[in-house]
Amino acid sequence: MTNIIYIVGPAGSGKSTLTLSLLETMESYELKCVTVNLDPGAEWLPYTPDIDIRKDISLTEIMRRYKLGPNGGLIAAIDLLVDHVHRLREIIKGMKPDYVLVDTPGQMELFAFRDSGPIVVKTLGENRGTLFLADACMCRSPSTFVSTLLLSASVFVRFRNPQIIALTKTDLIKEDDLNRILDWWDNQESLLDAMQEEPNPLQRDVASSILPGLRGLGMPGELIPVSATRGSGMLELMTSIERAFASETALDLGKEFEPP
Repeated sequence: MTNIIYIVGPAGSGKSTLTLSLLETMESYELKCVTVNLDPGAEWLPYTPDIDIRKDISLTEIMRRYKLGPNGGLIAAIDLLVDHVHRLREIIKGMKPDYVLVDTPGQMELFAFRDSGPIVVKTLGENRGTLFLADACMCRSPSTFVSTLLLSASVFVRFRNPQIIALTKTDLIKEDDLNRILDWWDNQESLLDAMQEEPNPLQRDVASSILPGLRGLGMPGELIPVSATRGSGMLELMTSIERAFASETALDLGKEFEPP
């Protein structure tokens, strides 16, 4: 059975670097993996994709043909993914991998919140999960941490896949900051207390009002701290991924999803 992992996160959160590190980790345990680059605007990748959408969709050509700027060109290019997804699915089926690592576009909102993204996710394969990347450097204040959780919850609602949150770039923050973030995840009362110390009253009030809704949603998945450049946390991340796909409930949730 082939399991598909969509690696999703804001620009600069380390999607491509994590794709490489996760690929190397899985291959070291003799799992057959296929990498898919779905970012038509990627200028450079740290790995060589087995399937690369840039061979089918040229951002430069789209911008030239339709007289679009970089942002408009990216929107058009990502919408064109839908025209290729059935062929990509057949290619993946022929390769018979254990896991497919899908490196999604850098501008997450173009993939996650346009209709084309959920269509691609639903069509490419049934056994699927989402790996949401949260940049540890952007999570050191309680209000930005809550904002990141809200963004991950939005992705969960859009894709309805079993979801894991990878806290990336942990090598770039102090150990005390990392422990504080992990405590906020495990102990939401601690997070509420920390938000009361926010200097900006608007940030404090908005974040505090958002948190109960997130708690009601059940903030899906696990939070796994990783450093893709150092390889730390990758075994724990792979174990969490295998656990998610082993959950019958999680897989049923993905199969029942219909894009809006």
